[in-house]
Amino acid sequence: MIDKLLKRPLELVEDNFKQPNGRAGRLIGHVMAKQHRTLTVWAIEHMEVRRSQRVLDIGCGGGMAVKLLSEQASQGFVAGVDYSGEMVRQSVRRNVNGVAAGRVEIKQGDAGELPYGDASFDQVSAIETFYFWPDHMRGLSEAYRVLKPGGQVSITLEMSREAAEKPTAKQRLLGKRFTERSEREGLRILSGADLVEMLGKAGFRDARFVAEPLRSFGWVCALARK
Repeated sequence: MIDKLLKRPLELVEDNFKQPNGRAGRLIGHVMAKQHRTLTVWAIEHMEVRRSQRVLDIGCGGGMAVKLLSEQASQGFVAGVDYSGEMVRQSVRRNVNGVAAGRVEIKQGDAGELPYGDASFDQVSAIETFYFWPDHMRGLSEAYRVLKPGGQVSITLEMSREAAEKPTAKQRLLGKRFTERSEREGLRILSGADLVEMLGKAGFRDARFVAEPLRSFGWVCALARK
């Protein structure tokens, strides 16, 4: 009985992580932006964004990554794409100055059909959104298409299969259960090696990954070049 009573609220939260909407979506958008800030900073450090680069963030959510990226690409251009209209609005509000200056642009769109032309960006990032792409290989193909020759893609996840030799108490208590439940809900939990393999199949070169197995449920960031 308790499981049945809890199921609907949990489904509402899970649905809103995938595509935030309505009041719950607005709240979750703000929570995700704050909760993932440390992961986002870590991911951007590995991207090594230059001041004049053009950067695209796929699944920009509430726009925290876009804001931080635009601070790095201070003389460049940063675009964010999200398929939630609520997240697009929230991201625009969080980046209002950059949008007004023409250095930031937020569009509603899908990872599998990015609303930008070929060879438009120096870097493409996806931070804590890759799980939700309907077709991973199609999304990577689109990332490849919009990147300039030599451009870099980075895929960052907070939850991965990177195994810690000495798991944290949180990982021991919740990690396996959360991973199994996520996969039952249709989310594929990947390792750094999985990401590197997928990037290679999508045509990228020099694929590699960095990981922090003890952070949350196993941070991983995979990077490769066109």
